[in-house]
Amino acid sequence: MGDLIDRRRSPRIPCNLSVEYQVTGARTHDGRMANIGTGGGLLTTQGPIPPVGAGLLLRFHLPLSNRPVQAAGNVRWGNQGTAGVEFLHLNLQEQDEIWRYYARELARQRDLDAWRQIIRQSEPPPD
Repeated sequence: MGDLIDRRRSPRIPCNLSVEYQVTGARTHDGRMANIGTGGGLLTTQGPIPPVGAGLLLRFHLPLSNRPVQAAGNVRWGNQGTAGVEFLHLNLQEQDEIWRYYARELARQRDLDAWRQIIRQSEPPPD
């Protein structure tokens, strides 16, 4: 798994976003994005996992955006309800919206981790 992370074009942040996806020319399915970055995301679904190399159309909403992100993608790998998707053809506005969401969530995660550390340090030592 470490090799996969090292080969990514962009960092990812955990998320839980509703997504509609469609293999080019097929019907639309519902799924979730479990992580996201400007270069791609992790699609999870109860529906069929598209084959590796399949072209996808994805549509999802980010909390900071008033309009859905629509992205073309390519399935890089798939396994039991999950697929790694590389985004292709994101316009600059969509890249910016994903980056702003990534930055906000990363800051939120770091704040939460800092608060957890403070709480741990303030607890009395175990007997």
